[in-house]
Amino acid sequence: MELLMKKRFFRPDEVAEILSLSRRTVYRMIRDGRLTGVRLGSGPWRIARESIQQLLPQSR
Repeated sequence: MELLMKKRFFRPDEVAEILSLSRRTVYRMIRDGRLTGVRLGSGPWRIARESIQQLLPQSR
């Protein structure tokens, strides 16, 4: 959870670690629209922290 608060944008492999998913599933979620990803030119995908937080259960 500390990693989530340190950065604003994350690589797909980091998102996979945070959500305990495979990297392939993260790419599928970007394609399906469940995660909002941004691609910088023809470079790698980046996922915003807010998009990840929407998938996490809310702690009370």
